[in-house]
Amino acid sequence: MKIYLVGGAIRDQLLGIPVKDKDWVVVGSTPEEMRAKKFKQVGKDFPVFIHPKTGEEYALARTERKSGHGYTGFEFDTNPNVTLEEDLARRDLTINAIAQDKDGNIVDPYNGQEDIKNKKLRHVSDAFSEDPLRVLRIARFHAKFDGFVVVSETVDKIKEILISGELEHLTPERKWLEIYKTSENLDAFFSFIITHGARDILFPEILNDTLKKKLLYPNDALKVEIISSHLYNWIQTSKGIESFCQRLKIPNEYKSLALLFSNCLNEYTDYVPDNTEDYERLLSLIKRMDIRKKDRLNSFMKCIHYSNPDLERHRIFFENLIKSINNFKLSDEDQKKPGIEIKKIIENAYKEIAQDAIRKFLNKK
Repeated sequence: MKIYLVGGAIRDQLLGIPVKDKDWVVVGSTPEEMRAKKFKQVGKDFPVFIHPKTGEEYALARTERKSGHGYTGFEFDTNPNVTLEEDLARRDLTINAIAQDKDGNIVDPYNGQEDIKNKKLRHVSDAFSEDPLRVLRIARFHAKFDGFVVVSETVDKIKEILISGELEHLTPERKWLEIYKTSENLDAFFSFIITHGARDILFPEILNDTLKKKLLYPNDALKVEIISSHLYNWIQTSKGIESFCQRLKIPNEYKSLALLFSNCLNEYTDYVPDNTEDYERLLSLIKRMDIRKKDRLNSFMKCIHYSNPDLERHRIFFENLIKSINNFKLSDEDQKKPGIEIKKIIENAYKEIAQDAIRKFLNKK
């Protein structure tokens, strides 16, 4: 048994990027031997094992043969005679087909180091065009690694995948995972998808380009804020966002924030208190923002005011208004009244709170 560090860990190490995850390949072993060494197998028939202490993935060296559609349509051979070079040959790009042994020696049969030096994204073998997932992966790497260029031969392989119809067999979950991994680099990711003719198949809702004025997010933005901002920038309409998120089975917190941007951003930023009788429009906006969902509301305002730093008085106005509404409590006596009366009491209270907020804003001009 020989164990090698492979893939992204070596690539990032050579690029001077902090290594987050480590993947290992095991040559000359069997599932029985791995289990005997207390490795936990991932799935009954899949040759990947979890280290009992580190939790890192160790995969048996394998070769693959296309047997069906999509990125799962492969049969693999994991017999102990499969070599490291054969295992590396099944990988997507040369920069991901580099290994390192326990002594730190680099194994690079497909010149990945040279492509890293020259900033080239190049497929390892003709098998590249058998796996439609590789279109999304190369889009992600192209977006992540600034200045890297896809070589013309690999562009031809992308075209082969498009013509084959294999992209249609990618699962919604896998598409979403690539978006999730790409995160802050989604502008370049979506641009790559459009440039190489895959938009209509993969993400028909996204626009040809983002609007000139984009919604931004601060450096300390959460993942949900980063991705939802990008989805809003690239899709804009609530109908498009609904369709996109439903097709890709995107988690509700991402969908909900992107929809909030679409439904309320322009009205929120355009609203300027004018007179105390303008309270209905203001309360209608507050209702659609659903200020009860505090985390979502905080993300909404965080991104909007980072994008529009000149709206400081505007921010203070809304924060004070929302605080006053949230602090309102029915008296014990009012809580005993019929529901229709309680509703009227709350409406009148909110009206007074809104009018008071507008009045204070106008008096400070």
